[in-house]
Amino acid sequence: MIEKYLPVERTNRLLLVATVLLVIWTSIELQFTRIWGNLLPGIVRMAISYTGEMLLVAMALIVIIHPQIGRRHLLAKLKNPINGSLILFMSFALFSMFVNNVPFTQGVFGVRALFQYAILFFILLALDIPASWVKKVFHLIIGLAIFQSIIGFIQIALLIPLPLRDVSQRRSIAVGEEVRAFGLMDSSNTLAGFLVAVLLLVALYVFVYRQELSTKKKTIYLVIVAVLLTAIALTFSRQAFLALIGCFAIIGIINRKNNAFRILLKVAIGLIILFIVGYGLALAFLEGFAQRNLYTLDLTKNYRFLIILSGLEVFMFNPIAGVGPGMFGSNAAFVFNSPFHQFMHEGLPSTMRTVDNNALYVLVEYGIIGVILLGYFLFKVLKEMTLFAERNQLIYKWVGLFVVTFGIAFVIMGLLSTAWENHQIALWFWLFLGIGMNWHMKEKENE
Repeated sequence: MIEKYLPVERTNRLLLVATVLLVIWTSIELQFTRIWGNLLPGIVRMAISYTGEMLLVAMALIVIIHPQIGRRHLLAKLKNPINGSLILFMSFALFSMFVNNVPFTQGVFGVRALFQYAILFFILLALDIPASWVKKVFHLIIGLAIFQSIIGFIQIALLIPLPLRDVSQRRSIAVGEEVRAFGLMDSSNTLAGFLVAVLLLVALYVFVYRQELSTKKKTIYLVIVAVLLTAIALTFSRQAFLALIGCFAIIGIINRKNNAFRILLKVAIGLIILFIVGYGLALAFLEGFAQRNLYTLDLTKNYRFLIILSGLEVFMFNPIAGVGPGMFGSNAAFVFNSPFHQFMHEGLPSTMRTVDNNALYVLVEYGIIGVILLGYFLFKVLKEMTLFAERNQLIYKWVGLFVVTFGIAFVIMGLLSTAWENHQIALWFWLFLGIGMNWHMKEKENE
C-alpha cells in the first residue's frame, strides 16, 4: 500500500522538500511565535513552537515504515563510524539518569536539548541526496541569511531594542548595549551564530571552488561575505567573532604545510585585526557598547561569571557522573523546577531561563565522564569529516570542510552561550553532517 502511493523516488523527493521547509521554518519560527504569541490561544502557540519537531517526527516515521527506504534496509543505511560514540554517550546519559534518580521525562527533555536535531542526521543517512539539491539549499540559505541581515540593519537604523520580556530589565536603549541586530531571532547571539554558519558556507565555497568560479561570481560571493560580516558586527556578538577566528586559525595551523590551507590562517589573522580594530572603535564611539563592557568587567554584575560560580557549586555534588540530564542547565531544569536552582546566584537576571553556557551545564549534568564521551563523539565527527574532505570531488571537500570548521566554531560558541541546543544554530551542524556522512558511506561502499 505504501509503495503504491509513495514509491521510493517520490518519497525521497518528499523528504528532501520537508528538509527544505524545516530549514526555512527554523530561521523564522522565533519571530513568528514572538509576534503572535500574545494573540493566539495557548494550544495554538504551543503547536507553532513545536512545528519543526513535529515535522522531524513525521519525516522519521516515513523513513522507518517505508518498505524500501526503511524497515530491513534501515540498519545498514544508518551504520557509520560515529554511531558508536554517539550511542556510548546516550547510554551514559541513561546511566546518569538512573544513578541520580532523575524523573524519566525530565531526563529525556534534558538530553533532547542537545540532540533533538540528531533525528535529521539519521533521516538524511537513509536518503538519496543529489549534489544539485545541496547546491540549491545552499543558495536558499544565503537568501535567508541576507534577509535576516537586512532586518538586522533596519533594527539598528530604527534603534529597535532586543526583545526582552520585561522592559524594566533594560539598562538603556543604546546601540551596542540593548540595541543590537537580532533579525528574526530571539537574541543577537542567536542571529550571530546563524550568520557564522552561513558565512563559513560561503567562504569555504569560494575557497574550494576558487579555480572554477568566474570573476563575476567571486565578486558576488565576496559582497555577500561583506554583508554577512557587517551583520555579525552589528550583533555585537563577541562569541561569534571569536568562533570565526578560532575555527579558521585551527584549520590553518593544522594544515599549515598546505599552501591552499594557509589562506585560512591568513583569514584568521585578518579577522583578529578586524576584531581588535572594530572592538576599539566601538568602545570609543558607542557609549552603549562601552557600558555593556563595563558590566562584563564588573564580576558582581557579569551573569556568565555568576553562572559559573553556581555551576561549580552544583558540580561538586557528583563530579564524576554529574547530577543527571535536565537537572541543572538545560531548559528542562527550569521547566521541571530542578532542586538545584536553589544554588543559582541571587544576582542573576530574572529573565534568564537557561544556564547561558552549554559547556558548563554539560560538565555539571554529565560530569567528567560525560564530557570525555561527548568530546570523543566530536573527535570522531572531525576525524571522519576530515577524511571525507580529502576526497577529490570539490563538493565533498566543501561539505567536509564546513562540518569540520563549523564543528569547531560550534564548540567555541557553546563555551559562552546555548548554541549547542539552539535550533537556529545546531541545525547547520546536523544537516551538513548528515549530508556529508551519507556521501562518505556511499563512497566507502563503492571502493
